[in-house]
Parts: sequence; C-alpha cells; structure tokens
Amino acid sequence: MPRSLQKEQRSSEDRERLLVVSNSSVIIALAKICRLDLLEKLFERIIVPEAVWKEIAIEGKPGREKIMETESIHVEKVGNKRLVALLEEFVDEGEAEAIVLSLELNADLLLIDDRDARNLAKKLGLQVMGTLGVIALAKYKGLIPNAKLIADRLIESSFWISRRILEKFLRELGEL
Repeated sequence: MPRSLQKEQRSSEDRERLLVVSNSSVIIALAKICRLDLLEKLFERIIVPEAVWKEIAIEGKPGREKIMETESIHVEKVGNKRLVALLEEFVDEGEAEAIVLSLELNADLLLIDDRDARNLAKKLGLQVMGTLGVIALAKYKGLIPNAKLIADRLIESSFWISRRILEKFLRELGEL
C-alpha cells in the first residue's frame, strides 16, 4: 500500500475511534468563520448535549446555517440531571451538560473554551481541548498551512483571545 494511502487510512481510523463531546463555544467560533470542516475532518462525529444544541441552533445565532448543514453533530440526552444541577453552581447549563455527558459516555475528549469549565472538567478527569487546540491539531495534521490566519479570523469575528495566550499559541506553532 502506498505510504500516502496508509497515512490517509490511519487518520480516518483515528477520527472514528475518538469519542468527542463538545460545548457550544468551539462549534460556534468555527461556524462563524466557516471552518466547521476542521471539526468534521479531525473528529468525524461530535456529540453535544441538548442544552448545547439549543445554544448553537437558536434562530439568529451567527453560524447557525453552517451548524444546521453539518452531519457530524449528534445530540444526546444527559442521564444524571442531579450532577448537572450541582455543576451549574460553577458553570452554565451547556457546560455542565457537556461535562456530565463526557463522563457518562467516557469521552476521549471534551471541546470547551471557558477556563472555569475546563478546570472543572480536568479535575473530574476529562481531557479537554479548546478552539485554539482544534486549530493547532488541524495544523499538525496538515489540514491548514497557517494557524495565525484562522486565529486572526476568529478575533475579527469577536472571539476573545488574550494577547498573551495568542502569542504563546503562535510561538508554540512556530508562527511568531
């Protein structure tokens, strides 16, 4: 088998193997800049809880049309509503449901940006990745040639990234 086919087959298997749950922020951020394709190519299937679906599919939400067109986002119900209610003392409903659904499904990865929610998820043993992590992974996998261009588009679309985090991100990717 040619080397390029082996690599392509392996990356397809990697996508299928990962169980990924997402909060709304990563999906909305990438939809607003028309780059939901990165999630589809990296993970193939993304599971969101009902509260997150309500956030991303709401009429008038920027990027909604792109989100509604994708076939990679799947909605699942959270079982442990008590734990969701407990976590809502610390994070919003969508984040709480995404964390609980990740625990219930034993997800490989939780896509989430909010710092408090990320810290809580990590304390509960979850692997987390934010929007910038998705962009970095896309660059490492050869899906994009330049992360800075996408980061700039995110910022133009009102996605907030601190200057310090952006500089560290670009430095780690060799783009600064």
